[in-house]
Amino acid sequence: MAATNYTVIARNKETERLVLTNLWAKWTYKQALAIAQEAHKKSDTHELVCVIETSKILLKDEKENEKNCAL
Repeated sequence: MAATNYTVIARNKETERLVLTNLWAKWTYKQALAIAQEAHKKSDTHELVCVIETSKILLKDEKENEKNCAL
């Protein structure tokens, strides 16, 4: 499995806001998931939502720009 950059997405339990945390080193998916689970294991304020490859995250503005460029 190839190592790549990952982003951890967690939710604040009180405000329901999502928090994105970049893992700056390159990891495999299993390593990144283990790091995220350990970091949020005893957290009273945040819960782990998912771990995703950083390159696959597109914000709404980026999606719209990508559509406009394709036209």
